[in-house]
Amino acid sequence: MQHQTKQGVLATGWHLCFIILMILMSQTCWGAEEEAKILDVNVDGWQEAYNGARKLLVLLYKTEGCQLCPDALQEFTTILGQPEIPTGVKLGKSADAALMKHLNIDNVPALVFLRDKSFIIYDGQIEVESMLHWVPLAADMTVQTLDDSSFEHLTQASTGATTGDWLVAFYQLNCQDVISMLDAVGVRFKGRVIVAKVDMTENRELVDRFKVKECPHIIYFRQGKMYRYDLPKLDAASLRSFLDGFYKNSKAENVPIPKSKFDYLTEGMADFLKTQMEGENRNVVLAAVCGLAVSFLFIIFLCCRSILEPPPKTKEE
Repeated sequence: MQHQTKQGVLATGWHLCFIILMILMSQTCWGAEEEAKILDVNVDGWQEAYNGARKLLVLLYKTEGCQLCPDALQEFTTILGQPEIPTGVKLGKSADAALMKHLNIDNVPALVFLRDKSFIIYDGQIEVESMLHWVPLAADMTVQTLDDSSFEHLTQASTGATTGDWLVAFYQLNCQDVISMLDAVGVRFKGRVIVAKVDMTENRELVDRFKVKECPHIIYFRQGKMYRYDLPKLDAASLRSFLDGFYKNSKAENVPIPKSKFDYLTEGMADFLKTQMEGENRNVVLAAVCGLAVSFLFIIFLCCRSILEPPPKTKEE
């Protein structure tokens, strides 16, 4: 009887192990199936992935009025499960007009890669080999952030440019679309050109130093010179052409050195005097400036006189 009981317990244990193993295998297969399918993405799904800092590669297309879209969908489906796709990257497709508007994309098909809470737009042919080459390179954001305190230390733009060539975009809220273009250029020129962004609203010293007037404003720093991007069209392809050699058609400017605290002090005083001279207190300010000038000249006269006068003679002399 005891022997039969042991056999029953052993059989029950093997049965439970088998059930647990089947559950684990089914969950693994289900997870693999989830990984190996293309998701349908709308603007809410995109925002959810953005908020969760997830990586999402999405092909935007139209169901009507787009001759290239069916072939693009077929090519995109082919890269599913390929080893070149980094771990954790989900693939999706979307014909959601609201998402296209949210991303400010007018031309489809378009491939968009969301990572690091920033998206980059693919700038090549929607073809299997080209996409598989691009995706690993674009898996991490290439755009660095510069500010008033870090700009010169990192770029060394006016002190030798030993850190390499830099493409810097000055931007603010109403022109921040340039960042995704800059990111696309950074992928293509990785290892050759460093791309960076400067927030114009928070870094007024740099805006003043480089005389930035419009938004966006793009400057290429190369070998101690700076070249302002002045092409009529601004997109990733034009930026690539600019870096590939078209920058030589722009004026080569010397990189201005950073201003010292004394420079800002004297400029502030000059601006203050200029403002006062243009206001109601013009005569008072003019009289004060003239008084200071006369006093300064009088002090200089006394100093020069004491130096030029011979010393008084003693009685013995």
